[in-house]
Amino acid sequence: MPLLQENSKKIGLMKDELCGKILRRFCGLRSEMYSVDIQNGGFIKKIKGIKSSVVKNTITFDDYLQCLRENTIISREQHNIRSRFHVLRSEKERKIALSPHDDKRYLVPGTFDTLPWGHKDIASEPPAKKPKYN
Repeated sequence: MPLLQENSKKIGLMKDELCGKILRRFCGLRSEMYSVDIQNGGFIKKIKGIKSSVVKNTITFDDYLQCLRENTIISREQHNIRSRFHVLRSEKERKIALSPHDDKRYLVPGTFDTLPWGHKDIASEPPAKKPKYN
């Protein structure tokens, strides 16, 4: 482990982000939308644009897997305090929390592999699969 600690502030080198804990499962749907199952019972769940309390209390690792395997979109409600014309108000907002569609990558049919758009192995753009809302 000393090698990993030496690389802690060096760009492009491997780092131990779990501090020695063992990773059991990983499910990454898009950039900044992933979940990690740690061996001793912990989870790391990240979703950009959704409040951390909503992610912690209402999203599970199985939701990530369901979204990936069944091509479903999962939405959640969150409460925000907003200011409009210097008047504070509380708003309830419904947002898409988990989505299998990544507009930055091409999903190779029949696999979980992706290619960047414009890659030589992408012959033509196939019609997008319609996701199911949950």
